Amino acid sequence: MRYGRSVPEGFLPVYSVGDEEEAKALISLCCPRDLAGTFYARELAHEQTLENLEKFSDKLHDGHARLVERGLCRCKISHEEKAK
Repeated sequence: MRYGRSVPEGFLPVYSVGDEEEAKALISLCCPRDLAGTFYARELAHEQTLENLEKFSDKLHDGHARLVERGLCRCKISHEEKAK
């Protein structure tokens, strides 16, 4: 699981937020850690298909909605606009 302003070759972004702090909060909210402390997406652990990427993206979208509800979102695009 990674976040950042650029995507390394071969990686596919599944969700965007306003800044790095928000990305960290969203990953912490939506992804468990393994024994080494590394975040991972359960939806992508076995197979990284487009369908599983969409499931993970939907999970991040729902997590983002919770950040918005709690007033923890600083992104410039509202959650409703992202849903379109």
